[in-house]
Amino acid sequence: MKLSHVVYKVENLDAAVTQCRKDGFDVEYGKEKKPYNAVIYFADGSYLELLYKTGMPAIALKLLPLFGKKAFAHRLTTWENSEEGLIGVALECKEDQLDDAKKILREAGQNYFQVKSMRPDTKGRELRFTGIMPDEMKIPYFGTCDTDLTRKDFVHPNGIKGFKNISFGTKAELLPLIKRLCNDTRVSLFVGDGVKELEYEYEI
Repeated sequence: MKLSHVVYKVENLDAAVTQCRKDGFDVEYGKEKKPYNAVIYFADGSYLELLYKTGMPAIALKLLPLFGKKAFAHRLTTWENSEEGLIGVALECKEDQLDDAKKILREAGQNYFQVKSMRPDTKGRELRFTGIMPDEMKIPYFGTCDTDLTRKDFVHPNGIKGFKNISFGTKAELLPLIKRLCNDTRVSLFVGDGVKELEYEYEI
């Protein structure tokens, strides 16, 4: 699987969007009314997500554990309560690769929750995503995106055209599993906790 997106938690969405635009990024809000995130797309369809809230209603977060989705609720709650900064890495695969990826998780004894999401964005596109959320948060979540988000030859006004490297900290025993799931050389794994050292690639 390849790198899909990197999640950056923000304390104030409007302020973060304004600052990113000042820094030379083309930024889109996730939706027109009451947005809870914004995105910075790159040419290959990968993107940086500025996340203020997960969009999950508080009542739903309380009910999920009652339906056997305690780990999923924990993930969302952790994101909601995180301090500003890098908090997550997502991978992307093709539809016909999804079952193989889920099999790899099961063989490693890792449980997961599958979720489908659909929403229109501010460009009139209908974004459809099938997500696999491992119970273990030190495994990147992943899924398929049914909408083509590529922006051929696009470079932001600041000269940035994409991700060069993102370091993801995990448990030593999970390294072989994640390497089976991800073959994107831009994702560097290390034994540790958290997402570190995000680097961008600039147009030469």
